[in-house]
Amino acid sequence: MADDDGAKERLETAVARLETALGRVIETGGAEASAAAADVDRLRQDIIGLDSELNRVRAERDGLAQELANAQAEGAALQNAMDAVSIRLDQAIASVHTLLDE
Repeated sequence: MADDDGAKERLETAVARLETALGRVIETGGAEASAAAADVDRLRQDIIGLDSELNRVRAERDGLAQELANAQAEGAALQNAMDAVSIRLDQAIASVHTLLDE
């Protein structure tokens, strides 16, 4: 699973690059402006891709959290069943001992 913080950090980096490129567009004009506009378009695509990745990672995290919760609930149910079986076995052994002592 991709790191949620890593994806967020990459998204923030892309946004910072976009802001820098936009600043260059505002400060300059002409040929540099068209190059900066191309940079802005690439950065927008990067941001869209990173945003999609972040959403995918969050969905994966949510799915894994649900699987963990289910496994924990199943583990607790199994532990309760084992405790009940253990009590019944102890009672059965005690009954056998009582019968053998008589």
